[in-house]
Amino acid sequence: MEERKGPLCMTRRSALATVAGGAMVASFTAGDIVEAASGEARLEDGGYPELKVAKVASLTEGEPVAFAYPLKQQPNMIVKLGDEALHGVGPDRDIVAFSVLCTHMGGSLRGRYRHDLKAMGPCPFHFSTFDLRKGGIPVHASATQNLPQIRLRVDGDDIVAFGVTGLIYGFRSNLSDGEIAEGATPGRPGAPVIMRG
Repeated sequence: MEERKGPLCMTRRSALATVAGGAMVASFTAGDIVEAASGEARLEDGGYPELKVAKVASLTEGEPVAFAYPLKQQPNMIVKLGDEALHGVGPDRDIVAFSVLCTHMGGSLRGRYRHDLKAMGPCPFHFSTFDLRKGGIPVHASATQNLPQIRLRVDGDDIVAFGVTGLIYGFRSNLSDGEIAEGATPGRPGAPVIMRG
């Protein structure tokens, strides 16, 4: 059979490709496309809540403090490392906070902070260890993604959580499938919603 060429003729293959491509684009909203292009997730309510998680003066170097953020069932810890860290806050830029759920299979890293190494781990499942000075980068074993870092800022003596870098293990979104952490307030208008490494 002879194939016609020209602007008004379409082969079965190109028709199917057009329909499949159109269906795929239609399955995304404009916001999804902007999110993918910019690397920035946006939420209908304006973003992450804010939560006072500690006071600068109350933190002791090397002693982690547990807290939940942004949802009640998302465990994290804040620690004063004693060494400057990526996205660290405070006068020495050494105060950081991270999820305590391993990015490989969700093993609990609670109680596994190593102050001598400024690292979290090893995970009890497969021994993944994360360098907290370098944004929670995996430095050993199975994990391939950074530990989600809780974004912090200092207001006077208060340390305020205002976002999360990365996806917390076990959640399709850091703000879905749960209740906002107790004591959290809506984020500032125009505040960053999520930052990626």
